[in-house]
Amino acid sequence: MKLPLSIVTAILLLTGFWGIAQAGDALNLQDPVSVAVAYLRATYARDYIDAYRYLSSEDRRVKDLNRYVQQKGAYYGFALEAAKKLAEFIDIKPTTKPESQNRVQVIAHFKAPDLGKISPLVLGWNTYQLNLLPVGERKRIIENIERKNHERALEMNEGEEKLELIRDGNEWRIFLNWAAGVKIPFRLVLSAAPELEVNVSPREVAIQPGDVFEVFLKIKNRSSRRLIARIGHLVEPQAVADYFDFVECGFLLPVTLQPGEQEYSGRYMLRGSIPDSVHQLSLTYDFKLLQ
Repeated sequence: MKLPLSIVTAILLLTGFWGIAQAGDALNLQDPVSVAVAYLRATYARDYIDAYRYLSSEDRRVKDLNRYVQQKGAYYGFALEAAKKLAEFIDIKPTTKPESQNRVQVIAHFKAPDLGKISPLVLGWNTYQLNLLPVGERKRIIENIERKNHERALEMNEGEEKLELIRDGNEWRIFLNWAAGVKIPFRLVLSAAPELEVNVSPREVAIQPGDVFEVFLKIKNRSSRRLIARIGHLVEPQAVADYFDFVECGFLLPVTLQPGEQEYSGRYMLRGSIPDSVHQLSLTYDFKLLQ
């Protein structure tokens, strides 16, 4: 019998909360380092149901668990089990930097198994296929992961994470400041289009990941002739450009500009899966005249 998606989701969330409650019994939530380490392991394994419980109440008021899990693309079933097994092998060296009595920064230097390099062992992280595997195949994959770790054959990535934690009652929680949104200022480059005068509105937005926003360009052709312009989109930093999606844009292709003023608009969205550490990026419109 097939269950409606809403019921399946509810079952997943309820079983996830049960696991969270059990994990919470063993975790010292009054120690910011313990909370930071648990959060890092959970997000690495894409166990976002578990990760959510470590977030501050301020952040949870902005985004509920269901939206958070859906946006991030959480693993479940055996895919989650395999990812959590790999998360056990992360070597985390945290240091703390107190900022006030109720706020601390945890800087975590880590070495973590490269999920891309181990991908062939876990069916390319295809969650559908992984979750269809029989018990024997699942056991073999876990044993192979453990053997590679024992033989120090897991390829590792090194990195650093800086996490802000605040006191939440008598416990510590990760503070992502979701209420502030992700700030995106808009910039113009007109050096290759001296005959144009351009205004962008708004000049900046602060949005929540997953939301759609609209930008308007008022373009004035100050010449007496028709111009054709290409308007490039430069998203920075480049590392997060793939999280920036075009919903609808009236100037992706070269535009023909008659003398005088005309207006164009573009609608965009930041993917909900954008890393929580990203609080600002920029969008630059680069104008170039083709004739």
